[in-house]
Amino acid sequence: MTDNFLLTTKTAKELYAYAKALPIIDYHNHLSLADIKENKRFTDIYDLWLAPDPYKHRAMRMCGVPEKYITGDADGKEKFIKWCETVPKLLGNPLYHWSVMELCAMLGKAVVPSARNAEDLYRECNEYLSENVVDVKYLLEVFNVEFASPCASLTDDISVFKDKSGLAPSLRGDDIVSVNGDFTKKLSDVTGMEIRTLCDFERAVKKRLCDFEEVGCRYSDHALDNGFTYHADDGSNADRFTDAVLGSITDTDREKLSSYILTFLAKEYSRIGFTMQLHIGAQRYTSTRLRKQAGAVGGFAAIGNSVDIKSLTIFLDVVDMSESGLPKTILFTLNPADNALISVLSGSYSKDGMPGIITQGPAWWWCDHKKGITDMLENTEVFGVLSNFVGMTTDSRSFLSFVRHDYFRRILCDCIGQRYESGEYFCGVDALKDMIFKLCYLNAKETI
Repeated sequence: MTDNFLLTTKTAKELYAYAKALPIIDYHNHLSLADIKENKRFTDIYDLWLAPDPYKHRAMRMCGVPEKYITGDADGKEKFIKWCETVPKLLGNPLYHWSVMELCAMLGKAVVPSARNAEDLYRECNEYLSENVVDVKYLLEVFNVEFASPCASLTDDISVFKDKSGLAPSLRGDDIVSVNGDFTKKLSDVTGMEIRTLCDFERAVKKRLCDFEEVGCRYSDHALDNGFTYHADDGSNADRFTDAVLGSITDTDREKLSSYILTFLAKEYSRIGFTMQLHIGAQRYTSTRLRKQAGAVGGFAAIGNSVDIKSLTIFLDVVDMSESGLPKTILFTLNPADNALISVLSGSYSKDGMPGIITQGPAWWWCDHKKGITDMLENTEVFGVLSNFVGMTTDSRSFLSFVRHDYFRRILCDCIGQRYESGEYFCGVDALKDMIFKLCYLNAKETI
C-alpha cells in the first residue's frame, strides 16, 4: 500500500493531504463500554484486532475456516494465524484493504498478512503491545478521535461517560420500541419509578433520556429492519403495552405498539435536540444454526428487501406534523437499490432556514467499501445536497476500525478530484477543500 493508495489524480492527492489531518468525529459505533470504563490495555493482537470484529469472522467462515478458529476454543495465536491465511483470498474485498491499513496504523508499515508471515506478525505485534501502552486512551489519541459515540441501551450503566472528554453514548433504542416485561423491570430499577401503564413507561423513558443528555448524548439509533411497517396510532396502544409487558401480545399488535413508541421517541429526540439515526434494511435472521453457535452479532446477517417507502414517509410525516417537528435525521440504507430513494427524501422534509434536516448516512455494513461509498456519494450528490452529508462513521466494535475514516477520505478525495479534473466542477481547489472540511469534520461536529 502506497501513500497514494486509492488516489488517482493530482487534485485527489492534494485534497487528501488536507483531509488526512482532520480530527475524527465518530458518531456511531459499537465499542465496548466495559473496555472504555477500565481504559483497557491491549497486550495481545488477537484481542485487539480479531476478537471484536465479526466482519473478519464472517470472511473466515466463507473461506472454510472451522469455527474452532473463529469463535471456538482455539487459542488467540491459532486464530490469528488462520486469519492471516485468509487475507490473501480476499482480493477485492474491503477487509483486504482494512487489514493492511489496521496493521500499518499500529506497526508503521504496510504488510499483507499471509500464511508465510503469520508467525512473525504475531510475534512482532505482541512485542509492540508489550513495549508500548496501547490502551483505549492511546488508541483514541493516535487516530485523532475528537469525539466517539458508542451505542448504549437506555438501561445500561452510563456512568462510564461522566467526565470522559470526547466520549458520549449514542442511545440504541431498539429495546425501547420492542418493550417487554424484562425491559420494563430494568427501566423501573434504573429510574426508581414504578411502571404499570404506558404513561408510566413514557415518563420513565423521558427521565432516562435526561440522564443520557447529562452525560453528553447527542444521538439516538433505531434499526428499521427488513419488513418494517408503520401503523398510525389508533388509540389502543395502552392496552397493547399491558399485553407486551405480560408477554401476550400478537405480532400485528406488536407492530402497532412499536410504531407508537418510535413516534413518541422521535418527538422526544426533537425536543431535546438528539440526532435520530435510522438504520434501514437489514435481514438479521438467516442461519439459526450460526446464530446459536456464534451469537446475534456473529457476522451472518443479510441485506433485506427495498424499504417500504410508504411506511417510512408516513412515519416521518407524522413526526414532522407534530408540535416538536422532525429531529435531525440520518437515514442509513443497507440495500443499494434504496440509495436514490433515500437521497431524494432529503428534499421532502425541511425546516425553514435549516439545512440538512434529513440526510443520507454513509455507506453502511455490507456497502462499506469503495463501490458502496462511491455509489452513496454519487446518489447524494445528484439526488440530494452533498455539502449536507454528515460524514463517515465506523459502526464497528474494533478500535482499529478508525482506519475506515482514512479509507473513506481517500475515496471521497478521489471522487471529488476526478470530477474537478474532468471539468465538472467550476470552482477552485480552495473551494474543494472547504467541501472536504465539511464532509470529513464540520458537519458531524455540528451535530454534537
